[in-house]
Amino acid sequence: MLRGLFHGIRAILKIESGGRGVKMKENILICVSNPNHAERLAQRGKKLKEAFQGGGYILSVENRKQEEFNFNELQTKYLFESLAEKYGLKMLAKNAGGKKTARVIAEVVQEYNITQIILGQAVQTKLERMVKPSLVNELFQLLDGVDILVAEVSRKVHDPSDDTDKGLPAQIVKKGSDYHLIIGESHDNGIKGLFFKELSSDFSNGFFVIQRENSHEVLRIHDGVVDSNILEDK
Repeated sequence: MLRGLFHGIRAILKIESGGRGVKMKENILICVSNPNHAERLAQRGKKLKEAFQGGGYILSVENRKQEEFNFNELQTKYLFESLAEKYGLKMLAKNAGGKKTARVIAEVVQEYNITQIILGQAVQTKLERMVKPSLVNELFQLLDGVDILVAEVSRKVHDPSDDTDKGLPAQIVKKGSDYHLIIGESHDNGIKGLFFKELSSDFSNGFFVIQRENSHEVLRIHDGVVDSNILEDK
């Protein structure tokens, strides 16, 4: 029913004022959850944002707290943040806190005065439509006066590999010429971060993630040691 709504979008509302057409500003919300098609949605959101000269936001609804993310989930979060920066959009990450995704989106719409929502949805089978209400239908029930623009996406589900465990608070401390991974201890000269251990390994192998203001750095850990050259001048 809502397929192809992006094709031929040319409607820029105008208000006649003093004989001149004035563009009405609209705030655009791009809802992302699957990294496979997040960039395509961000691109379309950017075009509408520029056309309507309003605000543009990328929203990710998270079902777990960040400290509970596994490495793949954390990488997905960083991808969404990088897309927001790339396309000049503001990143919004909201924890669902037990609420349905549609409810969280509706709250964001109200908070940021959103007038248009962009999201991706695969075509549902007849059985799916009968037993599982779509996010779009749930939003229609919650929102009034908001346009919902749907981009048809593939049915491929983003299923992150479970090759890594949940992140553990840790530090890396310089000992000699190397940086060593330290878990369960606090060192004044240590660099704090999260360690994601590879489940397939019995050793301290995995990734160490450091948050630096608005960016993140991912370091490879092998047998509990980081290449010291990586952190020089940090």
